[in-house]
Amino acid sequence: MSRRPATSRAGMSRTASSASISMPPPSRIPNRPPSVMSVSQPSHERDDRDSRASSPPKRMRKGTGVTMTSRKIEAPGMGINMDGEINIQVVVRCRGRSQQEVDQASPVITTTTGPISKMVTVETNPLPSATLSTFTTASVYGGTHHPTTKTYPFDKVFGPEADQTMVFNEVAEGMLGEVLSGYNCTIFAYGQTGTGKTYTMQGDLELTNLDTPKSTAGIVPRVLHSLFSILESQADTEYSVKCSYVELYNEELRDLLAPEYRGEQSGTGGLKLYEDGKKGTMIQGLEETGVRNLKEALGMLDKGVKRRQTAETKMNTESSRSHTIFSITVHVKESGMQRGGEDMLRIGKFNLVDLAGSEAIGRSGATDKRAREAGMINQSLLTLGRVISALVEKGSHIPYRESKLTRLLQDSLGGRTKTCIVATISPTRSNMEETLSTLDYAIRAKSIRNRPEVNAHLTKTGLLKEYVGDIERLKAELAATREKNGIYIPEDQWREMHEVQVKQKSDYDEAKLKASVIEVALDTKKKEFDEVSVRLLATVDELAQVREAEKQLMEMLDETKIVLDAIKTRLDEETVISQAYMQGEERLDAVAGGLKKVATESVNDVGGLFEKIGRFTISSEVFIHSPLVPARKAKILGSNASAATRFGGELQGLSQNLRNGLSQLQSAHENFGQELQIEMETYALKGQHATQHDLAALDRSFVAFNDLSQKLASSNEKGQREASDLSKSLLAVKDEVQSSVHEWAQGVSDRSKSMVDELLEHQQQHLTAVGSVLDSTASLVDAIITTAQEHLAAESVSALHARDLAVQTSSSEIARLRSQNVLLAKLLSEEKAKTAKLRTELIGNLTSMIENFTDEQDKGWSAVVDKVKIDNEKSVEKMEELDEEARRVWEEGDGRRKLFENQVRSGGETAVLQKGEGQMALRQVREGLKERLESYGQETMGEAGAHVEMMDDFCVKMAKSATSVANKSTARGKKNSEIMEALVKNAKSTHQASQARSSAMADSINSLTSTLLTSQSSSSATFSEAYSATESNLNSIISSTADFLQSGIQEDIPTGITPRKKVWNVQAEWERTGPREAVLASWRKRQEAVGQPESQSGVRDELS
Repeated sequence: MSRRPATSRAGMSRTASSASISMPPPSRIPNRPPSVMSVSQPSHERDDRDSRASSPPKRMRKGTGVTMTSRKIEAPGMGINMDGEINIQVVVRCRGRSQQEVDQASPVITTTTGPISKMVTVETNPLPSATLSTFTTASVYGGTHHPTTKTYPFDKVFGPEADQTMVFNEVAEGMLGEVLSGYNCTIFAYGQTGTGKTYTMQGDLELTNLDTPKSTAGIVPRVLHSLFSILESQADTEYSVKCSYVELYNEELRDLLAPEYRGEQSGTGGLKLYEDGKKGTMIQGLEETGVRNLKEALGMLDKGVKRRQTAETKMNTESSRSHTIFSITVHVKESGMQRGGEDMLRIGKFNLVDLAGSEAIGRSGATDKRAREAGMINQSLLTLGRVISALVEKGSHIPYRESKLTRLLQDSLGGRTKTCIVATISPTRSNMEETLSTLDYAIRAKSIRNRPEVNAHLTKTGLLKEYVGDIERLKAELAATREKNGIYIPEDQWREMHEVQVKQKSDYDEAKLKASVIEVALDTKKKEFDEVSVRLLATVDELAQVREAEKQLMEMLDETKIVLDAIKTRLDEETVISQAYMQGEERLDAVAGGLKKVATESVNDVGGLFEKIGRFTISSEVFIHSPLVPARKAKILGSNASAATRFGGELQGLSQNLRNGLSQLQSAHENFGQELQIEMETYALKGQHATQHDLAALDRSFVAFNDLSQKLASSNEKGQREASDLSKSLLAVKDEVQSSVHEWAQGVSDRSKSMVDELLEHQQQHLTAVGSVLDSTASLVDAIITTAQEHLAAESVSALHARDLAVQTSSSEIARLRSQNVLLAKLLSEEKAKTAKLRTELIGNLTSMIENFTDEQDKGWSAVVDKVKIDNEKSVEKMEELDEEARRVWEEGDGRRKLFENQVRSGGETAVLQKGEGQMALRQVREGLKERLESYGQETMGEAGAHVEMMDDFCVKMAKSATSVANKSTARGKKNSEIMEALVKNAKSTHQASQARSSAMADSINSLTSTLLTSQSSSSATFSEAYSATESNLNSIISSTADFLQSGIQEDIPTGITPRKKVWNVQAEWERTGPREAVLASWRKRQEAVGQPESQSGVRDELS
C-alpha cells in the first residue's frame, strides 16, 4: 500500500481558512534530555545542559532591503561553530498542480529555478483581514507593508521537475553514510496536507524485477536498499539491522509492528513514554525487530503502512491521520585485533519521520471523528512550532513535554542528532496562506543548532550484559503469559499454521496462482530479455562494422601480400644470379691468387738461378776451354747455361700465356658486366614498358567505360525526351478533342435554342402554316441528326488517330528499349572480350592484380547492364500497361459514342413519328407546342452536355496517363543516371588505385635494378684493380727474366740458395658462371626439391 504524490490527490478548495496554523510566540527553553529517537549517551551531558545559563529572549529585527514589490528573506548562517554545533538542514519540495487545482484554474504562485536550486519565490497579494489574524509572519519580516513577492533561501529547493531519486541523493544518501559512521540522524517531512509528505518519505514500496526500488519509491525504501547494498558489499563485516515503526494517533502511541496490534480498538491509551537515565526518552514495550535483508525490511515496513491510520478528506484522498516514526538501528562490529583490544560495536540510528499534514477543518470537510483527528494533529504541530520558536529565540524553557511528538523529536531538535527537515508546499494561490506559513516555519527552523556526537561504542561485555537483562525480562513476561489457561501460541505462529492447513486444502487453486506468477515472471524476463537483446543487437552492429573494416583491411593486406610475394620471388631470383656471379668471381680470384703465388715463387727461383748463372758468365769462353775447368764441369756449365736459356724462354712464354689468360679473364669479366648491365637495363626497360602498357590499357578501358556511360546517359535522355514528346502529343490530341466536342455541343445548343425561339415568336402569326412548320422542324431535326452523325464520325476518326498515335509511340518506345537491351548486351560482350584480351597481354607480377581488377570490372558491367535491362523491361511493362489503358479508354469512349449515335437515331425516328401524328392532331398539340419544344431542346442540350462530360473525363484520364508515363520515365532516367555516375566514380577510383599500384611496382623494379647495377660496377672496379696488380707483377717477371738472359752467367760459387727442381701447380682451366637462364632453372629445381635456402629466407625476412 503506497502513497501517491500530492498531484494525484484531490485538490483544495479556495474557501477562506479560519484554523490555519500560525507561528507561536517565543517562549522559554527548558533543559533538553535525550529522546527515544537517540542512542544512549553518557548522562553527564544532561547535567551540563542543566547548568546552562538562561539568556533573555531576543526579538527578530525587521527585514532590511525590502522594496514595495519584492523582498528576500535572509537565512541564518550555516556551518560548524567552535563548540561543534551545526544548523539543522532544511530543504523545500514544491509539487506540481493537482487535477482539482487545474480544474479550479488556481494559478501558480511559486517560482523555482530548475529541479534543484537554493531559492523559492512566492507571489503574494494583500490577504483578507479575516486571514491576517492567523498569519503572523508579516510582523516579523515585513512590517506593515505587504510586498508582491517573497524569496526564501534554503539548503536545497526541489522544483516540480525533481524526481524521487534526486531527492534521495541530495537529502538522505549523505546522512546514511553518517549513520554508518556512528551518528544518529533524523529526516522528517512537514507541510500542509496534500503536498506530498508521505509520497516523499514512503512512495511505492514494491521492488522492480532487479530487486531495486521503483522510480516512485520514497526515501525510506531507498535508504533500506542502499543500507543493505553497502553492508552486503563488505564481505568481512559483521552487522545487524533492527527496525521499529511507531505511530502517534490522537496523542496515543501505537507499535505498528507488534504481533498483538488491534488498531483503533486497543482502548488502552497506547504505549507509555518514560525517561531513562542513560537512554533518555524511551517507549515502553516498543517492538524492535531484526531484519536480515532488504525484502524482510520492506515486509516490515509494508506491514506497518497497512496498519497506519489514513482517511479521505476534501483535500486529500489518502490523508495521513497520524504521525509515524520509522527507526533503523545499525550495529557494525569493529575488530579489536589491530588495536590489541576487545571487539567493539559501532552503533548508528536513522529516524525517518512522516508528520501528518496541517489542515483547516473548514476546507478539509472534517467532522466528528475526523475533526477530532485534525484538532489533535494541529495541536501537536502547534507545539512543535513553539518548540522551534523557543530554540530560535534561545529561551530558557522549551515546551517539549506539552506534546508526545515534541518529546519524541527532542534529541533531533537541539540535541546530538543530525537533522534534516523536508518542507513540502503547494504551488497554487488557493493554498497561499499555508505555503507561506510552511516556508516561514522552515526558515525559522534553519536557525536551530544541534551538536552531533558519535555514539559510544559498545563492548562485547556490555552487549552480553544487556542481552542477559533482556532475556530475564522476556522470561518474566513469558511466564506471566503462560499462567493463563490453555496453550499459548503467538498469533503469528497460529496464523502460519492456519495458512499451512489452508494451503494443503487448496493445491489446485494454488497451482493456478503459481501459473499466474510464472506468467508474470515470464513477462518480466521477456522484458529484461528484450532490453538485453537491444543491447546485444547494438553490440552485434558494432561488431559487424568492426569485422567489415577488418575484412577490408585483410583484403588490402592480401593484395599487398600478392604483390610483395611477386617482388620477393623476383628479388630471390636476382639474389641467386648475384650469388652465382659472386661465386664465379671468388673462383676466378682463387685462380688468380694461385697464379700470383706461382709467379712469385718463380720470380724468386729465377733470381737464384740468375745469380747461379751469373757466376759462370764471366769469360765463359775462358772458363769453358780452360784446362783448369774439368771437362765434366764445363759440360755441366754449358748444359746449365743452355738450360737457363731454355728456362728463361719457357718462363717468358708461360708469363706471356698468363698475361693472355688474364687478358681473356678481364675481357670475359667486362663482357659479363656489360651483359649483366644490358640485361638489367633491358629488364628495367621491359618493366617500364609493361607498366606503361598496363597503364595505357587501363586508360583505354576507362575511356571505353566513360564512352559507354555517356552513351547510356544519352540513351536515357533520349528516352526521357521521347516520353515527354509522347505526353505532349497526347495532351495536344486531348485539347483538340475537347475543343471539337465543346464546339459541337455549343452549336447544338445554339441551334436548338434558336429553333425554339423562332417557333415561339411566330406561333400566333402562323397558325395556318403549322404543317409547313412541322415539315421544317423535321428537316431541322434531320439536319441536327446529320450534323451529330458527322461530328461523331469525325470524333471517332480523331479518337482512332489518338489511339494509333499512342500505340505507335508505345511500340516505338518498346522497340527502342529492346534495341537498347541488345546494344547493352553487345557492349557487355565487347567489353568482356577486350578485358580478356587485355588480361592475356599483361605479364609479370601484375597478373593477379589485373585479374582481380578485370573480374571486378566484369562484375560491375554485368550488374549495370542487368540493372538497365531490368529497368528497360519495367519500362516495357509500363508502356504495355499504358497501351492497354489507352485501348480501354478508347473502347469506353467508342461505346459512349455509339450509344449517343443510337440515341440520336432514335430521336430522329421519334421526330418522324411526331411529324405524322402532329399533322393528324394539330389542334390537340397547339396549346402544348411550347412546352414540348422547350422540353425537346433541354433534352438535346442535356444529351450533348452528358456527351461533353464523358469526353472530358476521357481526356482527363488520357492526360493523367500521359503525365504519369512522362514522370515515371523521367524518374527512371534520373535513377539510371545516378547509378551510372556512381559506377563511373567507382571505376575512376579503381583506375587511380591501379595506376598507383603500377607506379609503385615500377619504382620498386627501378630501385632493384639500380642496386644490382651499382653492385656490379663496384665488383668490376675491384676486379680491374686486381687485374692491374697481377699484370704489373707479370711484367716484372718478364722484365727480370729478360735481364737474367742478357746478363750472362757468373762464376759458379756455391751459395746454397740455388732453387731445387719442383713441380709447378698451375691451374690451366677454371669454372665459369653459367648463363642466367641455367642458373635460375637450377635454383628453381633445388627450390622444388629441398625448399627455400636459409640465405634467401633471411633476405625475405629482411624484406618483410
